[in-house]
Amino acid sequence: MEQHVKIIGVLDIVFGILGVLGGIVMIIAFLVGGAGIGATGQQGAGGAGAALAGVGLVAGLFVITVSGFEIYVGSQLQKYKSWARIVQIIFGVISLPGFPIGTALGIYYLWAMLNKDTTALFEQQTPSMPRAA
Repeated sequence: MEQHVKIIGVLDIVFGILGVLGGIVMIIAFLVGGAGIGATGQQGAGGAGAALAGVGLVAGLFVITVSGFEIYVGSQLQKYKSWARIVQIIFGVISLPGFPIGTALGIYYLWAMLNKDTTALFEQQTPSMPRAA
């Protein structure tokens, strides 16, 4: 199961990088579109252009933030951090409705992360906490 954890970690990092790039493209596209609308000179175009640019900026920053977190989770998953396994299970559930690729990835994530061998692998890597006396 170690190999599956490594593969999923790499997938998270790759998809996270693609998400960051997509967020940057989204911000640029909305800012250019907003500027284009505002430059038409029609009544209300300035406000509409500014609103479009603002929405694009917020949405793009959200995508970048989520994608950055996905990169971080992928890197921590490869270090067998137990919290990253739990987050990956959540990612798997969120991916399921994205038919067909998201569904396939979600099933793979859930199969790998919920496997008893994977659970044992993450428990071995987690240092035991001393018990309070």
